[in-house]
Amino acid sequence: MATRLPGSDKPEKEEQSDDSLKQRIAELEAELAASKTSEQKAIELAAHNAAAAQSVLLFNSTTTEIHMGKTEDGKDLWKYKIDLPPSGGTDIKVNMVPYYHGETYTFETDLLRTIKEIVQRSWGHEASIQGSNENFYRKEMNRTISGRGGR
Repeated sequence: MATRLPGSDKPEKEEQSDDSLKQRIAELEAELAASKTSEQKAIELAAHNAAAAQSVLLFNSTTTEIHMGKTEDGKDLWKYKIDLPPSGGTDIKVNMVPYYHGETYTFETDLLRTIKEIVQRSWGHEASIQGSNENFYRKEMNRTISGRGGR
């Protein structure tokens, strides 16, 4: 059935050829696929930005690393903020790759363990050279040696 365009006495084209319709369907499907991939990229970027914004709240004295998911190989990924003591220098180098104080990096589990150990040992070294008391919170015991037996 032919329809008339508004303000015109000529009817619209009733049928298009099958080839042109199939071509138009293919074009629309391609556009849809492209829009889905760009939409997925936008969602991933928004999620990354939200995670970065929340890292300020999450990295406090009780939370030192955040699980970020898995790699394609199935290995866990972690975000970790490098916090070195004043005597620790400006960076940690592992396999000639510098990791700078105050920066947040994404590590696999094995590298995270190495970095955390280096940071912890740096803080232990800082405590030893500053002369801080390691037994500050331990209850002091009054131990004496006597020859009276255990009573």
